Amino acid sequence: MRQSITALHKGRDWMDRERDLHARFHPDEIRVEMDPLVRLMNDRRYVLDRCLTRIEAAGRVPRVCLYLFAARGIEPAHSCDAARDYALQEGWQISTLQAFTDPFGVTDPLLRPGWSAVRHQIRAGFIDGVVALTHSVISPHVDEYELQLALVEESGGFVALVTPETAGTAS
Repeated sequence: MRQSITALHKGRDWMDRERDLHARFHPDEIRVEMDPLVRLMNDRRYVLDRCLTRIEAAGRVPRVCLYLFAARGIEPAHSCDAARDYALQEGWQISTLQAFTDPFGVTDPLLRPGWSAVRHQIRAGFIDGVVALTHSVISPHVDEYELQLALVEESGGFVALVTPETAGTAS
């Protein structure tokens, strides 16, 4: 069975230490490291697939809410429509609460009331997951985004993104 996202990346294992030691003694070698967003995308998709399998095995339809940024307190219609369309295409049931929003500005998700409400809804079992437009809506900072994925996973939920983490990056 696969470990949680937090367990996977909290500590450094012997391979990480060996790689660091090798890099120190061979500084002239070219090393390519995995993009952290690719790693998080793979982890997020694994959790999503695992949750969907569990929910479908219970004979239920996944219940989700939408999470968006709002400018000047106005829910962004295009973003909301895109997230809603994604959820409906997946065959998921959208919560009666539907969309949670936070204003632009505060980057730390732990300080945002809308995102905290989403996590509470998942933890309480009212919804199974959340649909957001991009990972940067949850947090533009990789470490904060990773923490939020872990917190949602620990609550038994999932994060689905309309636009994957790596969309638009150069290959």
